[in-house]
Order: sequence, then C-alpha cells, then structure tokens
Amino acid sequence: MSAPASIPTSTTSSTSRHWGDRIVGLEGLRGLAAMAVLAYHVAHVLTRDVEDETLPLLVFLMHQGLSLFFVLSGFLLFWPFATRIIEGRELPSLKRYTANRFLRIWPAYVVVLLIVNFGLQMSFLSQNEFGRLPWWKTIVDLTLLHSYLPSTLRTGLEVSWTLTVELTFYLVLPFLAMLGRRVALRTSGWIGALVPVGVMFVAGVGGKIWQHTVGETSGLSGGELSWSDNWFSVVSRSLLLHADLFAFGMAAALLYIAVRRGSATPIAISALRGTLMVVIGAAFVVAWIGSTPEFQDTFASIGFTGMLLLMVLPAHGDRLGWIARFCDWSPVRNLGVISFSVYLWHMPVIRIMQDLLDPGQGGRALYALYLVVTVTITLLLATATYWAVEKQALRLKPSSRPSRGGGPAGLGATAPGDEAVTDGSTPSADERARG
Repeated sequence: MSAPASIPTSTTSSTSRHWGDRIVGLEGLRGLAAMAVLAYHVAHVLTRDVEDETLPLLVFLMHQGLSLFFVLSGFLLFWPFATRIIEGRELPSLKRYTANRFLRIWPAYVVVLLIVNFGLQMSFLSQNEFGRLPWWKTIVDLTLLHSYLPSTLRTGLEVSWTLTVELTFYLVLPFLAMLGRRVALRTSGWIGALVPVGVMFVAGVGGKIWQHTVGETSGLSGGELSWSDNWFSVVSRSLLLHADLFAFGMAAALLYIAVRRGSATPIAISALRGTLMVVIGAAFVVAWIGSTPEFQDTFASIGFTGMLLLMVLPAHGDRLGWIARFCDWSPVRNLGVISFSVYLWHMPVIRIMQDLLDPGQGGRALYALYLVVTVTITLLLATATYWAVEKQALRLKPSSRPSRGGGPAGLGATAPGDEAVTDGSTPSADERARG
C-alpha cells in the first residue's frame, strides 16, 4: 500500500500539503454556493428577462447552488461516521452531534425569522402575499416543521424549506450509520460504510421517479406539484426528493477517506482527476439539455461532486488545485464564514426591493444593479447576524478539544455548509474549517 496522499491544510504553503487541520477551500465553496443562490433569486424575482432570455444557462447554474449545499452537507456530516464504520470503532457521540446540529441552525434562523416576521413584516404568507404570520404559523415555522404541512409550506422565510430537508437528514443520518455499522460487523467496514450511501441514493432516485410519475398521470403542472398547499408539494420539498444529492457527497467522503488512507497511488489520483473533469462537463451538459426536470438537480449534483473531489484530492506534485486556491482566497473564504446568514437574509432583502421598486422585466444592466444592491445589503445584515448570533451560539458547541474561535457556516450544515462531528481521531469541524 502506498503512502497516504497529501491533503491541503492551513498550515502549509500552496506548493506542499499534508493531512492536517482543515480541507482547504470548503469554506469558500459554501460562500460561492450561497452567492449563487442569491444571484439566481435576483434574476428570478427582479429581472425575469435575464432568467428567461438573456442569460438562461448562467441563471440555471446559479439555481443549482442549493444542490451544492446538499452535496457538501453529505460530505462533511457523513465523513466522521464513515471513518468510524470503516475502522470498526464506536460511532460519534449522539449527544454532541445533536447539540452541534441545533446550534448550527436554530439560533440564527430564529433571530432572522422573528425580525422578518415582526419587525419587517415581510414573511411569506402565500403567493405574492407578504406580511406577518398568524401566531400558530409562527410557532410551527420556529420549529422548522412547517414544510411537513401543506398549509405552512414555504411560509416565513421562503428558503427555510431547505433547512427542514437538512434537519431531516440530520435525524436520519445517525440511524443510517447504525445500520451501516451493523452490516460492517458482519461483512467489512467498507461495505458497511456504503450502506448509508446506497439507501440515500435509492431513496432520492425513487422519490424523483415517483414525482415524475405523478406529474405524468395527474395532469398537475410543475408548480402545482412543488409549491401548492397539497401533499404532493410537501413530498416534493422533502428529503425523499433530495436524498440522492446528499448521497453524492457521502460517496465523495468515502473516496476521500480511501485516498487519505493510502488506497490510491499518485498516478491513480492523477487519472481520477482527469476522469472527474470529463464527468463534470458531461453532468452539467446533461443537467442543462438532456434531463427531465426531476433529475436536473441529480446530474448537477454529480458535477458538483466532481468539483468537490477535484478540490480535496491532491493535484500534481501534491500542489493545491486551482479550485482550492480560489476558494481559499480570503474574500471568498470569508463569504463562507457568513454564508448561512447570507442564505437566510437574501430573500427578505429581495422581496423588500420588489415591494419598493415594483420591478418587472429587465436586461443585464438592471440585473447587475439589483445584484450589487442586494449583495451589499445582504452582506451587511449577514455579517451582523454572524457576529451577534452565529458566532456566539457556536461558542456553546460541545467539543472534545479546545476551540480556536468561530465556526463554519453554511446551509444548516451548510447548510447551505457544515462541520462534522468532533471525532477523537479526526480534526474537529471547527479546526477543519478554519485557518
């Protein structure tokens, strides 16, 4: 078996790296995903011409920023579970895992929801209607269970349905890991670690097949299946329809672990990187022109998984690849730090602009103007929320080793990003995500 391949860390130069404190670029990748989602919503809400006619391909790719968040969550959260399954050790502490998940999502989410609902009175109520939620809907939204009811789906913060998907993944993952460990005890660690990946992939693909079948037989349009007050929409916005996206990130974690353990020679890694570039291009082409709507996210996520692997796997001569270097550039990396708050704030900002400006169609110049204004306001609000709420909440995270400051941000995980569970043999999430 060859020596373990190197992985970039914050303590090494750009020309040399080893297995260390963090995977270079992950924070920045979350930041780019958050900005992509923001840019998509500016086009979708404020300048529809850009989405429909001027820059449809670019807007489509930006729309897939959410898929990247789910891939990253699968990668980062499954990593510590998979490591222990493969090594035949006890799974990470469920108590610590639960506390970390709670502190990652709820404090910032609750603060932003309360400000938007009671202060700005710009909660989403129904199609083209914004204001203050009734008290009972506010309570349901605060629990993040609102996406499980047709009457409260999409209410409050419009993007919060994705947090419910993340929350469901958080709840399911430990049980999948337990199943995988049980299989590992009877077979091998690697087979056991593949079980959670397989379950998530089958669930996601099966859910999409169900959605496509319902769409074909019911006569309902895409919007009626996805955003109406019916149970079809509830299922369409659930983990069932997105499980395969997490599965790709989980599979990437297994490949990363294998390389880290020395299971691949430098020549094999170089060949893998070349193959990944082909896969990335093919996946995005299929997502854009060769897929049914139900599977566009699936193929886009395959492309993002390839990009993630290109970033975390060693490049030629153990140098950082260009994706990792760019994502670790300070301005991009700092976007990742506040990416969860960016994700929470951007739609209320866009809706306020829509209310004040009453925009309609618009070309590239108007889109650029709206984008600059939205980004500026959102970054100011997100920065304040991160320092006042997120960072303070993350200080409360239980850890088996001393913390070195703030923590990673993303969609719940990451969302929009995420930290993995602190593990006795692998760097803690905070240590991996910070320099």
